[in-house]
Amino acid sequence: GFGGQGAEGLRIPNQLKMELIVKCADTSNVIRPHKVARRWAIRVTDEFFRQGDLEAQHGLEVSAICDRKKQTRVGIQKGFIDFVIGPFYRKIATVFPSLKEDIGQLWINRECWDSWDDQTLEAEDLQFRVSALNPKPYSL
Repeated sequence: GFGGQGAEGLRIPNQLKMELIVKCADTSNVIRPHKVARRWAIRVTDEFFRQGDLEAQHGLEVSAICDRKKQTRVGIQKGFIDFVIGPFYRKIATVFPSLKEDIGQLWINRECWDSWDDQTLEAEDLQFRVSALNPKPYSL
């Protein structure tokens, strides 16, 4: 739970626990249902790619994850889960066992990403944005 010790018996200072929970909140898009995680994936990679474009415009070396010519949106998500946030959430589950079920969605999402590509993701996002501009009338 959220007590003073992690599952491995380590005493965890309250300040560190709070910082870990904030990090979980900051990265929670990857543990949302896959439909929601896909929307966030577009937004996050849009931000990365805009940063890379600005770096290139200013004659800077483009950060690897921000290079739209070398990266794919889906590849970024899979790499983030495999090498960054997956290992982080594995440890979080030992510190906060009550979050294990929520964190399980991460592995479901990772498996789902294997059947997606950027073209399909971007087409879905475009359809979502168009439908948001033309909402259906509400009826009782």
